[in-house]
Amino acid sequence: MNAILPKSHDDWHELRAQHIGGSEIASLFYLWQLANGQLAYLHMFEMPPAGATMLGCVSRHTTGFRLYHQKAEILPPEDLDGNERIRLGRCLEAGIAEAARDKWAPWPLRKVHRYLRHATVPGMGASRDFEVHEPGLPPVEIKNVDYLVFRDLWQAKGDDIEAPPIDITLQLQHQIACERIQAPYGWIIACVGGSSLKRGRIERHEPTIAKIEQAVAAFWAAIAAGTPPLDVADFDTVADLSLLGAGVRSAPLDLTMDNRLPTLCARLLKTQSIRKRAESAESRVKAEIATKLGAAPETIRAKAAGFNITWVYVNGKNGPHRGAMTIREV
Repeated sequence: MNAILPKSHDDWHELRAQHIGGSEIASLFYLWQLANGQLAYLHMFEMPPAGATMLGCVSRHTTGFRLYHQKAEILPPEDLDGNERIRLGRCLEAGIAEAARDKWAPWPLRKVHRYLRHATVPGMGASRDFEVHEPGLPPVEIKNVDYLVFRDLWQAKGDDIEAPPIDITLQLQHQIACERIQAPYGWIIACVGGSSLKRGRIERHEPTIAKIEQAVAAFWAAIAAGTPPLDVADFDTVADLSLLGAGVRSAPLDLTMDNRLPTLCARLLKTQSIRKRAESAESRVKAEIATKLGAAPETIRAKAAGFNITWVYVNGKNGPHRGAMTIREV
């Protein structure tokens, strides 16, 4: 059966543990810089081209490496009920949905209570929040977005969203794929800064869906084989895993026969040295830009040839101070 109605909150948690859901799919994808300088999104079980450098996980909330260990029941799952960001999101979604119905009336937007399982990919499921009651039952993803985040990461013209960030694109394509009735598109609604409502129709994209299906199948195959994706291991997760075997060692580990470890140590020291030099250079360049912007008790905006500059002025509880400086190419 493709659709399931969870009997309880615990039942929903159990279904979520057995599937890769829409909110998790982005963690299975990583951004790589290829040897020629181009960027590529690969799922974490794909073999990157020679000379490629991994830049980070697509998800802004968790990594695929951590998710692997959570689904394998080695690390505890994320505490969704205790996460304030998630709790607030659930409360705000209903109000944003009602505002969307009013703004784009008549629009048959409805709440979804069933859990969807992919028709052919085991372990791939979706817990939609809303959908449009029309042919194909297009999913509707609702986001409450900070103004600066929307400005920097989203593409929109007026109230029309042309492209959300890649992690949300993956989430929506994942939800489209899990509907048995071949949804031809999905919708994204964004409440921006609590004062502006925007929406966008995102067409079904078969190449992206095929890549998502491959990623989910490879994920569960790795779980079954007990082979974690070490190429994308992140420090925080490895540190948490090490605590599971914590204890007092009587002597340091003897890894003198490990031929890979000296290379890694040298690479880390080199990377740290490059980072320190880059931070010092960044500070000097920002100081020179700040000098050209001048002093004013307000947020400074400036234009240069090909660039827009914003230097935030914050009047906080500890007195006024300068916040972030943002530079965008135009």
